[in-house]
Amino acid sequence: MNFNITRALVAIVAMTLCLALNAKIYTWDKFGIAFEAPEGGYVPYSFFQDPSSASVEWDDMVMTLQRYIKNENTNKKNLNERLKSRAMGYNMYDTKLLEFKVKGFKCYSLEGTMPDGTRCIISYFVSNKTSTVLEVVVNYLLGNREVVEDIIKSFSEDNNQKPNEREKPKQKIQKKEDADKQEQEIKKEQRRKNEKVFEC
Repeated sequence: MNFNITRALVAIVAMTLCLALNAKIYTWDKFGIAFEAPEGGYVPYSFFQDPSSASVEWDDMVMTLQRYIKNENTNKKNLNERLKSRAMGYNMYDTKLLEFKVKGFKCYSLEGTMPDGTRCIISYFVSNKTSTVLEVVVNYLLGNREVVEDIIKSFSEDNNQKPNEREKPKQKIQKKEDADKQEQEIKKEQRRKNEKVFEC
């Protein structure tokens, strides 16, 4: 029995080391935001087009980022209420509030289960230096919980990540032609759904 537990622990450590070796720095240069996450993330073309939101997609995880500006209502009580409201909007259940330590930010988080059984963490990062409030939503499979926590804890502002790790970005950016084609396909599908079908 002890041998099996040891083997399981070794497998978990090996998996964690593998994730660490395959991690890379993703940057949102427009706002000087950086975070560390697994390689292979797909960044839609809109990442560089939308002035305040972005997203990164993996095979088993999706993360969206939304930037807001601080105001007089940016405080712990209001942000925790907003987290609960967002969770209700997603119909999440088994929710609980969390607080992660993130250098340069005050971080307020909530985790729970989505209606389809996947897990979700919603976080608000309030910058200690600038007017930025960052909302981060990560939808993931249960086995990725530690990876998601590592991503959240890795966020930094003003690109305070190691420079040598950012010299050769490997983010997969969607091409504009592909984005246009995807948009046309969506519009075509919407038109098809709206067409009335008449039977003879």
